[in-house]
Amino acid sequence: MLSEIYIKNYILVPELRLPFSPGLTVLTGETGAGKSILVGSIGIIFGDSPAGLEAWDKERPIYLEASFNPGGDDELCLQLQEINNEKDDELLLAREISKSGKSTYYIGGRKVSASVMKTLKPLLLDFHHQRDQQKILSPGYQLEVLDRYAGCLKQREDFRVAWRELKRLKTELEDMQRRREEQKHLIELYRYQHAELDSASIKAGEDQALQKEFDLLSHSRDILDLSQSMHQAMFESESSIFDQLSHFSAMLAQYKGLNPALENAAQSLTEALEALRSTSFELSTIMDSLNADPGRLLVIEERLNLINSLLHKHKVKSVDDLQQLFAQRELEIMAAHDFDSAILETRNRLERDCLTLIENANDLSKMRREAAIKLNVELQDSIRKLAMKDARFEIRIDKNRKTENIQSDALSSLTETGADMVEFLFSANPGSSLKSLSAVASGGEMSRILLGIKEVLVSKESARLLILDEIDSGIGGKTADKVAECIAGIAKKHPVLCITHLAQIAAVADTHIAVEKSAKEKTSVTLRVLNAAERVPEIARMLSGNLSQTALKHAEELINKK
Repeated sequence: MLSEIYIKNYILVPELRLPFSPGLTVLTGETGAGKSILVGSIGIIFGDSPAGLEAWDKERPIYLEASFNPGGDDELCLQLQEINNEKDDELLLAREISKSGKSTYYIGGRKVSASVMKTLKPLLLDFHHQRDQQKILSPGYQLEVLDRYAGCLKQREDFRVAWRELKRLKTELEDMQRRREEQKHLIELYRYQHAELDSASIKAGEDQALQKEFDLLSHSRDILDLSQSMHQAMFESESSIFDQLSHFSAMLAQYKGLNPALENAAQSLTEALEALRSTSFELSTIMDSLNADPGRLLVIEERLNLINSLLHKHKVKSVDDLQQLFAQRELEIMAAHDFDSAILETRNRLERDCLTLIENANDLSKMRREAAIKLNVELQDSIRKLAMKDARFEIRIDKNRKTENIQSDALSSLTETGADMVEFLFSANPGSSLKSLSAVASGGEMSRILLGIKEVLVSKESARLLILDEIDSGIGGKTADKVAECIAGIAKKHPVLCITHLAQIAAVADTHIAVEKSAKEKTSVTLRVLNAAERVPEIARMLSGNLSQTALKHAEELINKK
């Protein structure tokens, strides 16, 4: 609960420190006295940015501070742990706004971001302004009321996270399928090129080896003729070179021992004969190979033509480049296969998650339908106590669409809150049929319905400061008594800060704060906690605008009725 508020240099307040007590605290004062300054300052601490934000002294910063007792709220304690705030009996929140308009936020004297403050706001405060009456006409708010009553906000948040993840997954799958379709023709081309290169089965350096063999076979006739002529001259003709060298070698061998030069010459002739024998063997081998396969030249030519056509077709310069292209296409085909597998895996996951989401939506629907039966009764009872004794109330729950266990239909049949649409139906008068709240409820009735909702929900939620900012619009007479009784009942369970013009509500307050405006050198606003004696004239003023004996007596009667 709120234990103290400190305001410095804000609008009409030069400086103010105001303590708060448990129960119902009311703020009263003349119209335009500045009652909303206090409530507005609390909202500003939590990150609100109201129009007309102004400093009392424009040369100094605005400083606003609120002290809370965090109590044992598990969600609040968890949030404070996440921002590394130590558990303490006092939670001190502040905001400073410089002359230039720059804001700095503090928790326990340590700087934090505005988003942190906004996260804490719904855990510490429950704001209701006069204009908030309209929000009970919103289907979204009506569903939130039901879920808060049903105690399924955690399941609803888990569902919202899962729904958004499913939506992201569906978008991802659609993107993958689009990319797969765009790449389809390219991958088909890669597969064709890979098959073509695989079929060609070209080896490293094959083109160079074939070209050499082709050049050799292309000159085979000339080489054969030359080989035969050489063989004839060196070995087979009369007085062949081999025979002559053999004769001279034998003659010279007789004298080789007489002189080293003769021995060297004899040795050279012997080596020459060996070289001729070797030449004869090589010539025989080449003539045999050239005559071995007459069709080999055609085979080589066709193979070289294939290699050259592939080089030209794929715009590369060598067989090494072709082999690199083959390896690249193989990797791209494997990647496409992996991409297909990823698409299949994503599709299967999407289908599984859709089925799970539909099951969770059905669980939420069941919780809501069971809670709606009880909430119907409690809200109707609460509304009837607020001077609408013939009022009838009903909560209608419809499906957004019929949910089927079909992946393609799941997201279109669900929203991030589940499968349900909620509508509050209302009738204020006997004999009138139930109709949508937005069609039949007046402003005063909406104020009381909103208050009835608060009364029902108060026991379902952890204690937060409930701020009621002039929600008593359009209420008077006996209805005001009932509204005051309701607010006092709520304040027994949750602390309530209420700005009101109704004397009946002021009379049941545990703490009464009067807001007064003074205009000396400069207009300012003061807030005073009234004692028992001071409350009587203030409530008399609220009743009649004057301090007549009748008004004072009526005020005493209202206070004593409490």
